[in-house]
Amino acid sequence: MERDSASGAAPVTSAERIGELDILRGFALLGVLIANIVWWNALRYTLLPDQMDAHFADPVQRNTLLLVNWLVSDKANTLFAFLFGMGFWVQMQRLEARGVDFAALYRRRIGILLALGVAHLFLLWPWDILHMYALMGFALFALRGLSMRAMLVGGAVLALGARPFFFWLRELLGLEDKAEAAVLSPDAIAERQAAFLGSDYGAWITEVARLHWHDYLGSGIVAGWLLYVLGRFLLGAWVARKGWLQRAGELLPAMRRLCLACLPLGLLLEALYTAMEFGIVHKVFFVAGALHAVGVPLLAIGYATGLILLFHRARWGWLPRLFAPVGRMALTNYIAQSVMMFFLLYGIGGLAMTGRLAPTQTLAIAFGFFALQVLFSHWWLGRYRFGPLEYGWRTLTYGERSGFRRQPA
Repeated sequence: MERDSASGAAPVTSAERIGELDILRGFALLGVLIANIVWWNALRYTLLPDQMDAHFADPVQRNTLLLVNWLVSDKANTLFAFLFGMGFWVQMQRLEARGVDFAALYRRRIGILLALGVAHLFLLWPWDILHMYALMGFALFALRGLSMRAMLVGGAVLALGARPFFFWLRELLGLEDKAEAAVLSPDAIAERQAAFLGSDYGAWITEVARLHWHDYLGSGIVAGWLLYVLGRFLLGAWVARKGWLQRAGELLPAMRRLCLACLPLGLLLEALYTAMEFGIVHKVFFVAGALHAVGVPLLAIGYATGLILLFHRARWGWLPRLFAPVGRMALTNYIAQSVMMFFLLYGIGGLAMTGRLAPTQTLAIAFGFFALQVLFSHWWLGRYRFGPLEYGWRTLTYGERSGFRRQPA
């Protein structure tokens, strides 16, 4: 049955959606896909040392990794988390304005996301972000009463400092060496690669669980990642609270100035950081960390404001609009990317390409698959109101089925 709109707890309609949010989510998903598939196939988590060294020794492959590190890595997940915080605040305002018990509805919604994220983490994709988003979604809800100043300052401190601090603490306590010995020794990598290339799903799950325990949970770095996520949530909620995105059309001159300041500065800082990471210039640890901590949000802001400016240009508006349907089906498309990578990389009913793909090949696959997602999302949303996983998530959240198919005009 369809939800009675008189109850007030109906899902957001197409007319209520903020177009810029969908565009930015779709763009961020492209970046997430590129970073995930390229780096998962170029690091020692999945590659033996000689395989990884071969990628970095080839100038073409090395430059591909350099470009991904400079332009994509951490910027996509920063933007995605920022948008989660914005979406939280917009949804809270709208549902509370309708007289809905937002607290109960939101806790149920995030609880479902947490269950999905944990399953995704251990059964499909080891670099899942959904479980972190759900856990920090509860924290964001608890902190919704912060003052504007506290939300801004607290968000900035966590977004800029949480992850570097916990990486430093892990190194200080010797936890990094223990994690590397357990996870990144040649024997450990060979065992993991064998599990990934084999057809035993139980061995795959066991290896993923071992990886998470030693490198993520046991090393303590999970705390840094969670607080880093929370910081970006708070900053996104702060921007939505200011109403800037909701009034984007009125604020285009300010966004133009922000883009012109943040985009080139972010590119410069991230170029310097990447040069240090790739040994082009001498690396000073704290300097590199500071450059990256500041450069990532600046570049993410530059990307976001640039897309919004394009969205409001009559001639170029079609380009960012291509991302909107992907963003409207963000959960479906994110999980679909994991399914594709699982089939591509592992031997459990798949192609078993772990260790056999160069960075240029994985980058080409990312763009090709995302192009298919753009086409599929446009086609699907022309016929249905929600993505398939979004519909299931909404149904479980609201406890009733809302209209799925679009009514003919």
